[in-house]
Amino acid sequence: MPIFDQGYQHWKGQLSGHAWRWLAITRHGVRIGMQGRVFRAVLLVSLLPAMALATALCIWGLVERRSDLVSTIVQFLVSAQILSPGIVDDPRHYRLEIWTLCYNFFLSCELTLSMILILLVGPNLISQDLRFNALPLYLSRPLRRIDYLAGKLGVIAAFLGLAIIVPCLLSYGLGLLFSLDFSIVKDTYRLLLASVAYGVVIILSAGMLILALSSLTRNSRWVALFFLGIWIVSNIASGLLELADREQRRIAFNREMTAATPQKTPAPKTREERRRRMEVMNAAQAERLEKLEAQQTEASKSDWRPLVSYTGNLSRVGRQLLRTDACWEKLSEVQPLALRKRFLATWTGPQYPWYWSAGVLSGLFVLSAVILSFSVRSLDRLR
Repeated sequence: MPIFDQGYQHWKGQLSGHAWRWLAITRHGVRIGMQGRVFRAVLLVSLLPAMALATALCIWGLVERRSDLVSTIVQFLVSAQILSPGIVDDPRHYRLEIWTLCYNFFLSCELTLSMILILLVGPNLISQDLRFNALPLYLSRPLRRIDYLAGKLGVIAAFLGLAIIVPCLLSYGLGLLFSLDFSIVKDTYRLLLASVAYGVVIILSAGMLILALSSLTRNSRWVALFFLGIWIVSNIASGLLELADREQRRIAFNREMTAATPQKTPAPKTREERRRRMEVMNAAQAERLEKLEAQQTEASKSDWRPLVSYTGNLSRVGRQLLRTDACWEKLSEVQPLALRKRFLATWTGPQYPWYWSAGVLSGLFVLSAVILSFSVRSLDRLR
């Protein structure tokens, strides 16, 4: 029978730094997440908006170069009233605006797809460790709570970074190559930084939120239901509150206009009088509609109801980072003067201060950090 030496044996392997110990947890979580077929399918679908963004930027680069390859596409966009002839005549003047709107539409699509990705991969990150009592095994190693949480957050960051940040960088490079004009870097570098910053905001906010929910229960199904409630139910509640407020304001406005309008007017006797009466009525109706739209726009600057929506808050911060509303205002200059206000009311989002949404997201982030701290704290003594 062989006899083994039970004494101390020196470790001859390569020691890694303490700062990167969270990376092992992230790698393991990414491998586990990629094993799900549904998750892989959703991840591939989330790359489709990236392909659309890259295609749009490449086409716009050819439009700036007046290439014949996109002349048919430009004619179609103009005929379909998607692009104004004034923009096509001077595409470089509206370069930043077009790029910003392309990135804005891409990030709007990815915001929804990111919530789905988090819903698929996030609920099991901590709840599964609680269910199988794996936290004592983690914390019995030379691993701190911050390393454990950073590793779990790294799983979310890896997948969302692949869906949001990487496409932003690659699409920017393709747009630069197709335009063959390096002055585009001077015009749009801030847009690239804002897009990456917005992606980081989504990762940190949604990642910390799903981790906090996952640490509250051992059942991942409850975590998924809680996250669905925060995501979808909050959107529905916010939409209903806004709809009810607009309807009440419209009814009050109509009552006010009705009270100010004469009730009895003599009936027109000739065709010319009827025609003039119709013109006056149409002009009065247009004026009432314009006043109502102006009232709705002014009220939206102090409306708190969009704050109920979680993704609405993320979208508001993203619009501020990208300066999307300023782009719509500049594009409204090519619209007829009578249609500019309606154009802005159609395409711009809620106008309440962006720091309201930033405050809501910051509060959720701090609350999530506190929940995570207390959830892992009791088992940290076993380390």
